[in-house]
Amino acid sequence: MSDVYDVARKGIYLSRREIEEQRGERLRRIVRYVYENSPLYRRKFRDAGVDVERVRGVEDLSKLPITTKQELRESYPLKAACVPRERIVRIQMSGGTTGQPVIIPYTRHDVEQWKEMMLRAFYLAGITSEDVIQITPAFGLWNGGFGFHFAADAINAFVIPIGPGNTRNQVRFMKDFGTTVLAGTASYPLRIAEVAEEMGIDIAELSVEKLILGAEPWSDEMRRQIEKTFSARAYDIPGLTEMGGVGTVGFECPERNGLHIWEDNYVVEIIDPETGEVLEDGEEGEVVYTALNREGMPLIRYRSGEISRIESREKCECGIEHLTIRRIRGRTDDMVIYKGAKFYPSDVESILAEHGVRHYKIVLSNGSLEVLFEGDEGLVPRISKDLAEFVGVRPRVRAVRAGEIERFEGKAKRLFRV
Repeated sequence: MSDVYDVARKGIYLSRREIEEQRGERLRRIVRYVYENSPLYRRKFRDAGVDVERVRGVEDLSKLPITTKQELRESYPLKAACVPRERIVRIQMSGGTTGQPVIIPYTRHDVEQWKEMMLRAFYLAGITSEDVIQITPAFGLWNGGFGFHFAADAINAFVIPIGPGNTRNQVRFMKDFGTTVLAGTASYPLRIAEVAEEMGIDIAELSVEKLILGAEPWSDEMRRQIEKTFSARAYDIPGLTEMGGVGTVGFECPERNGLHIWEDNYVVEIIDPETGEVLEDGEEGEVVYTALNREGMPLIRYRSGEISRIESREKCECGIEHLTIRRIRGRTDDMVIYKGAKFYPSDVESILAEHGVRHYKIVLSNGSLEVLFEGDEGLVPRISKDLAEFVGVRPRVRAVRAGEIERFEGKAKRLFRV
C-alpha cells in the first residue's frame, strides 16, 4: 500500500515549478496528439485555422476552439476516439442528458490514470487499508462506483460494493460490517440517516468516520448538517465522466478551502457562459477543462456546465501548490432567473439547511416560483425573509408533511420546471 500512496503523494505535492513544467510539456503533446489521432479535433483545428506547433503553453489555450457536449453526442459511438477499438478496454457514459448518449472510451492507461487520481483523494482523506469502504454510487455505464472501487482495491481495503438503493440494507451493512468510509452522492447520506431512524438505529453511533460525496452541488450548510448527523467528516469529490470519471480532476485537502485541481493532469479555465471569454481569477463562470494525460479520448477546452471560480493560485496551508477553485455552485442548465434575480438550487439549499431542513424542492411554473420543504409551518416567515435577503428572490414558501417530497437514492432532483 505504501508504494501506491508514494505515487499519489508525489503527484499531490509537486512544486509549482514541477507543475508548470509537466503541464506545459503535456499540453503541447496532447494538442498534437488529438490533431493527429482524433477526426473531431483534426476538423475543429483546421476549421479554426489552428497551427498546433504554435501552441506552446497554457497562455495559448484561448487560441483553440471550445468543445461541447453536443459535439460528443454527434460523435457517437467512437468518432472522436484517438485509439483503435482494439486498444479500448471499457466505456462509460456521461450523465445528465437524454437522447443520444455520450460515450467515453478508456484505454488501460486511462483506467490507471483514473485510479491514480482517486488515490490522491483517498490519501488526502486519510483512507487506509484498515478502512471498510461502502460504495453507494452505481456500477454501470454511469461511472459513479468504479473510481472508488479501483482505489479501494489498490490499497487492499475492505470494500462493500453495494451500489445505490435498498437503503435499509445500506444501514444494515454499515452496522454489521462496521463501515468507516461512506462514498455516495451528496444528498444520499441524509436519506440513509432517515431510514436508520425508522429502523431505530442512531446513525451517529455507527463506525462511519468519513464521507466522500459528490455528483451534485451541495452547500457548506448541508455539509455541516451531514457531519452533525453522522458525527463524521465529509469531503467533496468533483469529477465528470468526460474527464475520466469521479475524482479525476481534483479533491479537497484537509483545510477544505476549495477544490485543488490536479494541474499536472488537467488545465482549468473559467469562461463567461454567454460570450466564451476567459475570466479573471475570482470571477464566477463556467468551468472549462483540458485533459492532459488521457489517451482514449482526451478533450480540449471542454465546457463542463459547472459554475465556479478560481479562488487561489498560492500555496495552500496544507502544502499543496496546485490551484484551488471554489466548490461547484451549480450548473448552467440549473440556473434560475426569476424577476431579475439569478440563483442556483444550492443557494436555496444553503438557507434551508441553516433552518434544519433536509428535504425540499423548487418549482418554477409559468412565471411563478415556489419553494416547498418538509418542516414546521412556523419556519415559513423566517425562510422567506432569508431568501429575500440572501438570495434576492421572494418565492411562495410552503411547509409540507414529512415524506411528501420525493426521496432519491442517486442524484437528487431539486429543481422542477413545469
